[in-house]
Amino acid sequence: MLKRIYQPAAYRTDTLPDSYWVESASPLPVCETLPEEGHLKTDIAIIGGGYCGLSTALELARNGASVAVFDAGRSGWGASGRNGGFCCMGGSGKGFGQLAKSFGEDAVKQFARHQRDAIDLVDQRLNDWGIDADRHSDGEVVLAHKPNRVAELAHEAQELSHFTTIPTELLSRDALKERGLCAAETYGGLHVQAGFGINPMKYLSGLHEQCVRAGVRIFEQATIERFEEDGDTYRLYAGNTQITAAKIVIATNGYSAENLPDWIGGRLMPVFSGILITRPLRPDELENQGWTSDLMAFDSRILLHYFRKLPDNRFLFGGRGGITATPKAFAAGKQDLLDNFKRMFPAWQDVAFTHHWNGLACLSQSWRPYIGQVPGHHDVWTALAWHGNGVAMASLGGKLLAERMLGICDEDDLGAVLTTPMDKFPMASLRRVARSIGYRYYGLHDRFA
Repeated sequence: MLKRIYQPAAYRTDTLPDSYWVESASPLPVCETLPEEGHLKTDIAIIGGGYCGLSTALELARNGASVAVFDAGRSGWGASGRNGGFCCMGGSGKGFGQLAKSFGEDAVKQFARHQRDAIDLVDQRLNDWGIDADRHSDGEVVLAHKPNRVAELAHEAQELSHFTTIPTELLSRDALKERGLCAAETYGGLHVQAGFGINPMKYLSGLHEQCVRAGVRIFEQATIERFEEDGDTYRLYAGNTQITAAKIVIATNGYSAENLPDWIGGRLMPVFSGILITRPLRPDELENQGWTSDLMAFDSRILLHYFRKLPDNRFLFGGRGGITATPKAFAAGKQDLLDNFKRMFPAWQDVAFTHHWNGLACLSQSWRPYIGQVPGHHDVWTALAWHGNGVAMASLGGKLLAERMLGICDEDDLGAVLTTPMDKFPMASLRRVARSIGYRYYGLHDRFA
Protein backbone atom coordinates (compact mmCIF):
# COMPACT_ATOMS: atom_id res chain seq x y z
CA MET A 1 0.00 0.00 0.00
CA LEU A 2 1.32 3.45 -0.93
CA LYS A 3 2.10 5.68 2.02
CA ARG A 4 1.11 9.34 1.61
CA ILE A 5 1.82 12.40 3.69
CA TYR A 6 -1.66 13.93 3.20
CA GLN A 7 -5.25 12.76 3.29
CA PRO A 8 -6.68 10.89 0.27
CA ALA A 9 -8.36 14.02 -1.15
CA ALA A 10 -4.94 15.29 -2.26
CA TYR A 11 -4.44 12.24 -4.48
CA ARG A 12 -7.78 11.75 -6.22
CA THR A 13 -6.79 10.83 -9.75
CA ASP A 14 -10.17 10.10 -11.31
CA THR A 15 -10.47 13.54 -12.96
CA LEU A 16 -8.20 16.34 -14.11
CA PRO A 17 -8.15 19.47 -11.91
CA ASP A 18 -10.99 21.93 -12.40
CA SER A 19 -8.55 24.56 -13.61
CA TYR A 20 -8.58 27.30 -16.19
CA TRP A 21 -5.69 25.52 -17.91
CA VAL A 22 -7.64 22.31 -18.43
CA GLU A 23 -10.69 24.24 -19.63
CA SER A 24 -8.73 26.36 -22.12
CA ALA A 25 -6.44 23.68 -23.58
CA SER A 26 -7.43 21.05 -26.11
CA PRO A 27 -8.20 17.70 -24.45
CA LEU A 28 -5.37 15.20 -24.37
CA PRO A 29 -5.89 12.20 -26.62
CA VAL A 30 -7.07 9.08 -24.86
CA CYS A 31 -4.09 6.86 -24.12
CA GLU A 32 -3.73 3.25 -23.04
CA THR A 33 -5.13 1.73 -19.89
CA LEU A 34 -3.63 -1.26 -18.17
CA PRO A 35 -5.38 -4.59 -18.53
CA GLU A 36 -7.06 -5.82 -15.37
CA GLU A 37 -4.46 -8.55 -15.25
CA GLY A 38 -1.58 -9.68 -17.38
CA HIS A 39 2.02 -8.87 -18.12
CA LEU A 40 3.80 -6.05 -19.95
CA LYS A 41 7.45 -5.64 -20.83
CA THR A 42 9.42 -2.47 -21.54
CA ASP A 43 13.03 -1.33 -21.42
CA ILE A 44 12.26 1.58 -19.12
CA ALA A 45 9.23 2.16 -16.90
CA ILE A 46 8.59 5.79 -15.95
CA ILE A 47 6.28 6.52 -13.03
CA GLY A 48 4.73 9.96 -13.51
CA GLY A 49 3.46 11.63 -16.69
CA GLY A 50 4.20 15.31 -16.06
CA TYR A 51 6.91 17.54 -17.55
CA CYS A 52 9.74 15.53 -16.03
CA GLY A 53 8.45 12.04 -16.81
CA LEU A 54 7.48 12.92 -20.38
CA SER A 55 10.74 14.80 -21.02
CA THR A 56 12.69 11.77 -19.82
CA ALA A 57 10.56 9.47 -21.95
CA LEU A 58 10.95 11.60 -25.08
CA GLU A 59 14.75 11.72 -24.86
CA LEU A 60 15.02 7.99 -24.16
CA ALA A 61 12.64 7.03 -26.98
CA ARG A 62 14.45 9.24 -29.46
CA ASN A 63 17.59 7.31 -28.57
CA GLY A 64 16.02 3.95 -29.34
CA ALA A 65 14.70 2.80 -25.96
CA SER A 66 11.35 1.12 -25.43
CA VAL A 67 9.62 3.38 -22.91
CA ALA A 68 6.33 3.13 -21.04
CA VAL A 69 4.95 5.94 -18.84
CA PHE A 70 2.54 5.11 -16.02
CA ASP A 71 0.45 7.92 -14.55
CA ALA A 72 -1.95 7.43 -11.66
CA GLY A 73 -4.30 9.89 -13.35
CA ARG A 74 -3.70 11.50 -16.71
CA SER A 75 -0.72 13.51 -17.91
CA GLY A 76 -1.11 16.90 -16.32
CA TRP A 77 -3.18 15.63 -13.41
CA GLY A 78 -0.41 16.62 -10.98
CA ALA A 79 1.65 19.78 -10.65
CA SER A 80 2.27 20.04 -14.41
CA GLY A 81 -1.40 20.88 -14.90
CA ARG A 82 -1.91 22.87 -11.70
CA ASN A 83 0.98 25.37 -11.63
CA GLY A 84 0.92 29.09 -12.39
CA GLY A 85 2.64 28.80 -15.78
CA PHE A 86 5.80 30.66 -14.75
CA CYS A 87 8.68 29.49 -16.97
CA CYS A 88 11.47 31.24 -15.13
CA MET A 89 14.67 31.04 -13.12
CA GLY A 90 14.47 28.97 -9.96
CA GLY A 91 14.56 25.45 -8.64
CA SER A 92 16.08 25.94 -5.21
CA GLY A 93 14.77 27.38 -1.98
CA LYS A 94 18.20 28.89 -1.36
CA GLY A 95 19.85 31.84 -3.07
CA PHE A 96 22.98 31.46 -5.16
CA GLY A 97 25.15 32.92 -2.40
CA GLN A 98 23.83 30.43 0.15
CA LEU A 99 24.42 27.51 -2.20
CA ALA A 100 27.95 28.72 -2.93
CA LYS A 101 28.86 28.31 0.75
CA SER A 102 28.22 24.57 0.38
CA PHE A 103 29.20 23.87 -3.23
CA GLY A 104 31.53 26.67 -4.31
CA GLU A 105 31.00 29.43 -6.84
CA ASP A 106 31.79 27.40 -9.96
CA ALA A 107 29.21 24.74 -9.10
CA VAL A 108 26.56 27.37 -8.45
CA LYS A 109 27.32 29.15 -11.71
CA GLN A 110 26.82 25.80 -13.42
CA PHE A 111 23.48 25.39 -11.63
CA ALA A 112 22.48 28.89 -12.75
CA ARG A 113 23.34 27.98 -16.36
CA HIS A 114 21.09 24.93 -16.07
CA GLN A 115 18.24 27.20 -14.95
CA ARG A 116 18.75 29.46 -17.95
CA ASP A 117 19.10 26.42 -20.24
CA ALA A 118 15.79 25.14 -18.88
CA ILE A 119 14.00 28.31 -19.97
CA ASP A 120 15.66 28.08 -23.37
CA LEU A 121 14.60 24.44 -23.73
CA VAL A 122 10.93 25.28 -23.21
CA ASP A 123 11.28 28.21 -25.62
CA GLN A 124 12.82 25.93 -28.24
CA ARG A 125 10.11 23.32 -27.81
CA LEU A 126 7.32 25.87 -28.20
CA ASN A 127 8.92 27.17 -31.39
CA ASP A 128 9.98 23.84 -32.91
CA TRP A 129 6.69 22.09 -32.15
CA GLY A 130 4.48 25.02 -33.13
CA ILE A 131 2.74 25.20 -29.74
CA ASP A 132 0.58 28.27 -29.14
CA ALA A 133 0.81 28.31 -25.36
CA ASP A 134 -0.38 31.91 -24.81
CA ARG A 135 3.18 33.02 -24.17
CA HIS A 136 3.83 36.48 -22.76
CA SER A 137 6.10 38.46 -20.42
CA ASP A 138 9.73 39.54 -20.77
CA GLY A 139 11.00 37.93 -17.59
CA GLU A 140 9.54 38.53 -14.14
CA VAL A 141 9.50 41.20 -11.49
CA VAL A 142 10.07 40.66 -7.77
CA LEU A 143 8.16 43.20 -5.65
CA ALA A 144 9.39 44.38 -2.25
CA HIS A 145 6.41 44.11 0.10
CA LYS A 146 8.07 46.28 2.78
CA PRO A 147 10.49 49.23 2.58
CA ASN A 148 13.31 47.20 4.16
CA ARG A 149 13.02 44.58 1.40
CA VAL A 150 14.22 47.02 -1.26
CA ALA A 151 17.82 46.59 -0.11
CA GLU A 152 17.39 42.81 -0.37
CA LEU A 153 16.38 43.22 -4.01
CA ALA A 154 19.55 45.21 -4.65
CA HIS A 155 21.54 42.36 -3.11
CA GLU A 156 19.69 39.85 -5.27
CA ALA A 157 20.57 41.91 -8.35
CA GLN A 158 24.23 41.76 -7.35
CA GLU A 159 24.04 37.98 -6.92
CA LEU A 160 22.43 37.54 -10.33
CA SER A 161 25.12 39.71 -11.89
CA HIS A 162 27.83 37.63 -10.23
CA PHE A 163 26.46 34.16 -10.93
CA THR A 164 24.68 34.75 -14.27
CA THR A 165 24.67 36.99 -17.33
CA ILE A 166 20.96 37.80 -16.97
CA PRO A 167 20.15 41.53 -17.20
CA THR A 168 18.28 43.02 -14.27
CA GLU A 169 16.80 46.42 -13.48
CA LEU A 170 15.94 47.85 -10.09
CA LEU A 171 12.66 49.78 -10.14
CA SER A 172 11.51 52.44 -7.72
CA ARG A 173 7.94 52.61 -6.47
CA ASP A 174 7.23 55.39 -8.96
CA ALA A 175 8.81 53.41 -11.80
CA LEU A 176 6.56 50.46 -11.00
CA LYS A 177 3.49 52.69 -11.28
CA GLU A 178 4.72 54.14 -14.57
CA ARG A 179 5.07 50.62 -15.99
CA GLY A 180 1.63 49.48 -14.92
CA LEU A 181 2.81 47.42 -11.94
CA CYS A 182 0.82 49.08 -9.19
CA ALA A 183 -0.17 46.93 -6.23
CA ALA A 184 -0.64 47.80 -2.57
CA GLU A 185 2.21 47.01 -0.18
CA THR A 186 4.80 47.45 -2.91
CA TYR A 187 7.87 49.65 -2.37
CA GLY A 188 10.19 48.73 -5.21
CA GLY A 189 10.94 45.96 -7.64
CA LEU A 190 13.58 43.97 -9.46
CA HIS A 191 12.96 43.09 -13.09
CA VAL A 192 14.80 39.86 -13.94
CA GLN A 193 14.89 39.67 -17.73
CA ALA A 194 14.67 35.91 -18.23
CA GLY A 195 11.62 33.74 -18.62
CA PHE A 196 8.02 34.02 -19.77
CA GLY A 197 4.51 32.96 -18.83
CA ILE A 198 2.57 30.20 -20.57
CA ASN A 199 -0.56 28.11 -20.38
CA PRO A 200 1.05 25.04 -18.81
CA MET A 201 -1.50 22.53 -20.12
CA LYS A 202 -1.04 23.71 -23.71
CA TYR A 203 2.69 23.13 -23.33
CA LEU A 204 2.11 19.75 -21.69
CA SER A 205 -0.24 18.73 -24.52
CA GLY A 206 2.50 19.44 -27.05
CA LEU A 207 5.04 17.46 -25.05
CA HIS A 208 2.55 14.59 -24.71
CA GLU A 209 2.01 14.57 -28.49
CA GLN A 210 5.75 14.44 -29.19
CA CYS A 211 6.13 11.46 -26.85
CA VAL A 212 3.37 9.54 -28.62
CA ARG A 213 4.96 10.32 -32.00
CA ALA A 214 8.30 9.01 -30.70
CA GLY A 215 6.69 5.69 -29.75
CA VAL A 216 6.31 6.19 -26.01
CA ARG A 217 3.47 4.15 -24.54
CA ILE A 218 1.50 6.25 -22.03
CA PHE A 219 -0.80 4.45 -19.60
CA GLU A 220 -3.48 6.40 -17.72
CA GLN A 221 -5.14 5.55 -14.41
CA ALA A 222 -2.16 3.28 -13.88
CA THR A 223 -1.06 3.38 -10.24
CA ILE A 224 2.21 1.53 -9.63
CA GLU A 225 1.87 0.18 -6.11
CA ARG A 226 5.27 -1.41 -5.62
CA PHE A 227 8.26 -2.83 -7.41
CA GLU A 228 10.91 -5.39 -6.63
CA GLU A 229 14.25 -6.43 -8.08
CA ASP A 230 14.45 -9.67 -10.02
CA GLY A 231 18.08 -10.19 -10.95
CA ASP A 232 19.01 -7.57 -13.52
CA THR A 233 15.42 -6.49 -14.05
CA TYR A 234 12.54 -5.04 -12.06
CA ARG A 235 9.00 -6.16 -11.62
CA LEU A 236 6.41 -3.43 -11.09
CA TYR A 237 2.90 -4.16 -9.86
CA ALA A 238 -0.32 -2.30 -10.63
CA GLY A 239 -3.21 -4.30 -9.25
CA ASN A 240 -3.08 -7.69 -10.97
CA THR A 241 -0.92 -6.36 -13.79
CA GLN A 242 2.81 -6.97 -13.76
CA ILE A 243 5.36 -4.92 -15.70
CA THR A 244 8.92 -6.06 -16.34
CA ALA A 245 11.53 -3.37 -16.99
CA ALA A 246 15.29 -3.08 -17.02
CA LYS A 247 15.20 0.42 -15.53
CA ILE A 248 12.74 2.51 -13.54
CA VAL A 249 12.34 6.30 -13.36
CA ILE A 250 10.50 7.96 -10.47
CA ALA A 251 9.09 11.29 -11.71
CA THR A 252 6.31 11.94 -9.21
CA ASN A 253 7.72 15.06 -7.48
CA GLY A 254 5.29 16.42 -4.83
CA TYR A 255 2.91 13.51 -5.42
CA SER A 256 5.55 10.91 -4.57
CA ALA A 257 4.67 8.13 -2.17
CA GLU A 258 6.82 7.77 0.92
CA ASN A 259 7.54 4.12 0.07
CA LEU A 260 7.96 4.11 -3.72
CA PRO A 261 10.82 3.58 -3.15
CA ASP A 262 11.51 3.68 0.58
CA TRP A 263 14.47 6.01 0.02
CA ILE A 264 12.11 8.90 -0.77
CA GLY A 265 10.45 8.67 2.64
CA GLY A 266 11.22 11.68 4.81
CA ARG A 267 13.21 13.56 2.16
CA LEU A 268 10.45 15.63 0.55
CA MET A 269 7.97 18.17 1.89
CA PRO A 270 5.05 18.66 -0.49
CA VAL A 271 3.24 21.96 0.16
CA PHE A 272 -0.13 23.15 -1.12
CA SER A 273 -0.27 26.12 -3.46
CA GLY A 274 -3.59 27.58 -4.57
CA ILE A 275 -4.53 29.67 -7.60
CA LEU A 276 -7.44 32.01 -8.35
CA ILE A 277 -8.40 33.24 -11.83
CA THR A 278 -10.62 36.26 -12.37
CA ARG A 279 -13.02 36.89 -15.20
CA PRO A 280 -11.51 38.99 -18.03
CA LEU A 281 -10.92 42.51 -16.75
CA ARG A 282 -11.97 45.54 -18.78
CA PRO A 283 -9.32 48.11 -19.78
CA ASP A 284 -10.81 50.68 -17.39
CA GLU A 285 -10.63 48.19 -14.50
CA LEU A 286 -6.97 47.55 -15.22
CA GLU A 287 -6.30 51.30 -15.36
CA ASN A 288 -8.16 51.96 -12.12
CA GLN A 289 -5.91 49.53 -10.26
CA GLY A 290 -2.82 50.61 -12.18
CA TRP A 291 -1.87 47.07 -13.21
CA THR A 292 -1.72 46.95 -17.00
CA SER A 293 1.59 45.09 -17.45
CA ASP A 294 1.78 41.47 -18.54
CA LEU A 295 4.98 40.83 -16.58
CA MET A 296 5.02 37.80 -14.31
CA ALA A 297 5.35 38.96 -10.72
CA PHE A 298 5.80 37.69 -7.20
CA ASP A 299 6.42 39.40 -3.89
CA SER A 300 9.27 39.21 -1.40
CA ARG A 301 7.34 37.38 1.32
CA ILE A 302 8.60 34.01 2.48
CA LEU A 303 5.02 32.81 2.04
CA LEU A 304 4.99 34.56 -1.29
CA HIS A 305 2.19 35.48 -3.65
CA TYR A 306 2.63 35.14 -7.42
CA PHE A 307 0.46 36.79 -10.04
CA ARG A 308 0.20 37.88 -13.66
CA LYS A 309 -2.24 39.30 -16.17
CA LEU A 310 -3.10 36.66 -18.74
CA PRO A 311 -3.35 37.50 -22.47
CA ASP A 312 -7.16 37.64 -22.32
CA ASN A 313 -6.98 40.11 -19.37
CA ARG A 314 -7.90 37.55 -16.74
CA PHE A 315 -5.75 37.90 -13.63
CA LEU A 316 -4.02 34.97 -11.96
CA PHE A 317 -3.26 35.18 -8.24
CA GLY A 318 -1.55 32.36 -6.38
CA GLY A 319 -0.06 31.55 -3.02
CA ARG A 320 -0.03 28.97 -0.25
CA GLY A 321 -3.28 27.02 -0.44
CA GLY A 322 -3.78 25.21 2.87
CA ILE A 323 -1.92 22.91 5.22
CA THR A 324 -4.01 19.73 5.01
CA ALA A 325 -6.16 18.03 2.37
CA THR A 326 -9.56 18.52 4.00
CA PRO A 327 -12.53 20.54 2.71
CA LYS A 328 -12.16 22.90 5.67
CA ALA A 329 -8.45 23.49 4.97
CA PHE A 330 -9.03 23.99 1.24
CA ALA A 331 -11.81 26.51 1.99
CA ALA A 332 -9.56 28.35 4.45
CA GLY A 333 -6.75 28.42 1.89
CA LYS A 334 -9.08 29.87 -0.73
CA GLN A 335 -10.35 32.53 1.67
CA ASP A 336 -6.79 33.49 2.60
CA LEU A 337 -5.97 33.92 -1.09
CA LEU A 338 -9.06 36.08 -1.58
CA ASP A 339 -8.18 38.25 1.42
CA ASN A 340 -4.63 38.80 0.19
CA PHE A 341 -5.78 39.50 -3.36
CA LYS A 342 -8.26 42.14 -2.20
CA ARG A 343 -5.68 43.77 0.05
CA MET A 344 -3.07 43.95 -2.71
CA PHE A 345 -5.49 44.94 -5.50
CA PRO A 346 -8.15 47.06 -3.76
CA ALA A 347 -9.70 48.37 -6.99
CA TRP A 348 -10.78 44.80 -7.79
CA GLN A 349 -12.66 44.12 -4.55
CA ASP A 350 -15.80 43.04 -6.37
CA VAL A 351 -14.27 41.28 -9.37
CA ALA A 352 -15.64 37.77 -9.82
CA PHE A 353 -13.44 34.68 -9.97
CA THR A 354 -14.11 31.90 -12.45
CA HIS A 355 -11.67 29.25 -11.21
CA HIS A 356 -9.90 28.10 -8.08
CA TRP A 357 -7.73 25.04 -7.61
CA ASN A 358 -4.69 23.89 -5.69
CA GLY A 359 -1.87 21.41 -5.98
CA LEU A 360 1.38 20.29 -4.42
CA ALA A 361 4.72 21.98 -4.95
CA CYS A 362 7.71 19.91 -3.86
CA LEU A 363 10.41 21.03 -1.44
CA SER A 364 13.34 18.89 -0.37
CA GLN A 365 15.30 18.71 2.85
CA SER A 366 18.28 20.21 1.00
CA TRP A 367 16.23 23.02 -0.65
CA ARG A 368 17.45 21.96 -4.09
CA PRO A 369 16.55 19.41 -6.76
CA TYR A 370 18.11 16.00 -7.20
CA ILE A 371 18.80 14.24 -10.50
CA GLY A 372 20.40 10.80 -10.48
CA GLN A 373 20.20 7.23 -9.26
CA VAL A 374 18.13 6.29 -6.26
CA PRO A 375 20.61 5.08 -3.63
CA GLY A 376 20.30 1.38 -2.86
CA HIS A 377 19.06 0.39 -6.33
CA HIS A 378 21.20 -0.55 -9.31
CA ASP A 379 18.95 0.97 -11.99
CA VAL A 380 16.25 3.12 -10.40
CA TRP A 381 16.56 6.81 -11.27
CA THR A 382 14.80 9.98 -10.27
CA ALA A 383 14.57 13.71 -10.89
CA LEU A 384 12.45 15.77 -8.51
CA ALA A 385 12.07 18.66 -6.03
CA TRP A 386 11.73 21.72 -8.28
CA HIS A 387 10.63 24.04 -5.45
CA GLY A 388 7.73 25.52 -7.39
CA ASN A 389 9.68 26.11 -10.60
CA GLY A 390 8.97 22.92 -12.49
CA VAL A 391 7.79 24.34 -15.83
CA ALA A 392 11.38 24.99 -16.82
CA MET A 393 13.49 22.87 -14.49
CA ALA A 394 11.40 19.69 -14.63
CA SER A 395 11.55 19.88 -18.43
CA LEU A 396 15.32 20.14 -18.46
CA GLY A 397 15.67 17.81 -15.47
CA GLY A 398 13.90 15.03 -17.34
CA LYS A 399 16.07 15.53 -20.40
CA LEU A 400 19.26 15.57 -18.31
CA LEU A 401 18.18 12.45 -16.44
CA ALA A 402 17.67 10.59 -19.72
CA GLU A 403 21.08 11.71 -20.98
CA ARG A 404 22.63 10.56 -17.71
CA MET A 405 20.96 7.13 -18.04
CA LEU A 406 22.12 6.84 -21.64
CA GLY A 407 25.71 7.79 -20.77
CA ILE A 408 25.54 10.93 -22.92
CA CYS A 409 26.53 13.01 -19.90
CA ASP A 410 27.92 12.28 -16.45
CA GLU A 411 27.66 13.77 -12.97
CA ASP A 412 30.23 16.45 -13.76
CA ASP A 413 28.05 17.69 -16.61
CA LEU A 414 25.10 18.05 -14.24
CA GLY A 415 27.15 19.48 -11.39
CA ALA A 416 27.25 18.92 -7.65
CA VAL A 417 24.16 21.01 -6.85
CA LEU A 418 21.92 18.70 -8.88
CA THR A 419 23.64 15.36 -8.24
CA THR A 420 24.09 15.41 -4.46
CA PRO A 421 21.24 13.39 -2.89
CA MET A 422 19.17 15.14 -0.25
CA ASP A 423 19.14 13.94 3.35
CA LYS A 424 16.09 13.15 5.43
CA PHE A 425 14.30 15.85 7.37
CA PRO A 426 15.06 15.69 11.08
CA MET A 427 12.17 13.92 12.84
CA ALA A 428 10.64 13.33 9.41
CA SER A 429 7.38 11.95 10.81
CA LEU A 430 6.68 15.40 12.27
CA ARG A 431 7.22 17.33 9.01
CA ARG A 432 3.62 18.46 8.72
CA VAL A 433 3.54 19.66 12.31
CA ALA A 434 6.82 21.51 11.86
CA ARG A 435 5.58 23.02 8.60
CA SER A 436 2.42 24.30 10.28
CA ILE A 437 4.47 25.94 13.02
CA GLY A 438 6.81 27.31 10.36
CA TYR A 439 3.93 28.83 8.42
CA ARG A 440 2.78 30.71 11.52
CA TYR A 441 6.30 31.98 12.14
CA TYR A 442 6.87 32.97 8.50
CA GLY A 443 3.51 34.73 8.40
CA LEU A 444 4.49 36.83 11.40
CA HIS A 445 7.92 37.45 9.92
CA ASP A 446 6.45 38.59 6.60
CA ARG A 447 4.11 40.94 8.42
CA PHE A 448 6.32 42.46 11.08
CA ALA A 449 10.03 41.86 10.33
